[in-house]
Amino acid sequence: MKKVLVISNMYPSASHPSYGIFVKNQVEALKRAGVHVDIAVNDNPAVGKKNVITKYATWAMRAMKLGRKGKGTYSVTHAHYVFPSGMLSLALKKLFRIPYVVTAHGGDIERMAKKSERIRNWTAQILTEAHHVIAVGPVLAAQIEQDFGVPKDKISILSMGVNRNIFQEGDQQAARTELRVAQDKFVFLFVGNVIEQKGIQELLDAYKLVKAQTMKEVELIIVGSRRDTRFIESIQSQVDATVRFEDPVKQPQLVKWFQAADVFVLPSHLEGFGLVALEALASGTPVIATQVGGLVSLLGDGAGKLVPAKNSTALSEEMLRALNTPRMQYVNEEAVQAALTLHDEVNVTKQVMALYDSASKGGEQR
Repeated sequence: MKKVLVISNMYPSASHPSYGIFVKNQVEALKRAGVHVDIAVNDNPAVGKKNVITKYATWAMRAMKLGRKGKGTYSVTHAHYVFPSGMLSLALKKLFRIPYVVTAHGGDIERMAKKSERIRNWTAQILTEAHHVIAVGPVLAAQIEQDFGVPKDKISILSMGVNRNIFQEGDQQAARTELRVAQDKFVFLFVGNVIEQKGIQELLDAYKLVKAQTMKEVELIIVGSRRDTRFIESIQSQVDATVRFEDPVKQPQLVKWFQAADVFVLPSHLEGFGLVALEALASGTPVIATQVGGLVSLLGDGAGKLVPAKNSTALSEEMLRALNTPRMQYVNEEAVQAALTLHDEVNVTKQVMALYDSASKGGEQR
């Protein structure tokens, strides 16, 4: 293998450490495995028409410049998100005959492809012309096969993997001391963007029901970006002194939040995979999540607890169950370890590299 160009419309920066962090994690894992990786990425989450046009134009020009300069040296490009990232990989294939692999993460198929007929057609072309398609979960893979006619043997189901050197069990008391979390409270944790689609409204409703039905001291900690100011304003009336918001942090710090918590709750309306739930498991934190997307396959064998999406009552009942059940009885450790082994970053990286080799050989044959 020569070199790989990774293209992504999401990538972290010092100002936004969690923005597309899973892509950077895979890039770093590939480098550790000996792969030469260049990146053409957008690390600016700014919204607004002017911002979007400017940042995407800059990103596209960088990808084209690297593709032109790297013609004959790149074995493959790897696009994260079918659209818009896949458009750049498709263009580089047309212009410079560089084959590409594309990873579908969920929102690109569930939301983006449904925005317009034009985007759906572009999505179909990107999937069709890719050497191989990676879906982060089996539900997403089935949707790509059925809705876009991609042959099953052209689709691999691979999560982004979890770095178990970072996400691992730790001393809860020490983590709480460092993060200034009360030692005597039962702590529910959410990590992710604070937006409606992540089920934050249902989480707050469920938490309110939990507080009404227990005499124990509880706290809800929400770690994540709060850029959607309109949504934040809409939930303010439900936020009391026992709800704590924290800004996104880098992963070595994030693991401490998992270690400090008693239960991690992910009430998303949709998830391509739900990598953050895997990170919680690796940190030794039990997981409650909604029965959507990749969370079903990740947690469905007993690694976590699943509840219906958009159902605050069912969510509160499971949160109460976690609150009132000793950890040893609540967690299926065998199922957790099986999930962690399957989705270990090292194993995932080897499979991604094998797909690169296959794409490269296919490109040479053409």
